[in-house]
Amino acid sequence: MARIELDLAHAYRANPQRDEDYALLPLKMTFEDGGAYALLGPSGCGKTTMLNIMSGLLQ
Repeated sequence: MARIELDLAHAYRANPQRDEDYALLPLKMTFEDGGAYALLGPSGCGKTTMLNIMSGLLQ
């Protein structure tokens, strides 16, 4: 079976020190083959940032 494992975070500041410095807090997720997943959350919580990182638009 295929599996995608993510271990990512994103900050616009060079050396993030606090949670407020991150656009996307450090996150570890595993997506199993055949699973159905959804991104839910309020505006500004990092959903689009996570998708942009996954697609390679942000590094």
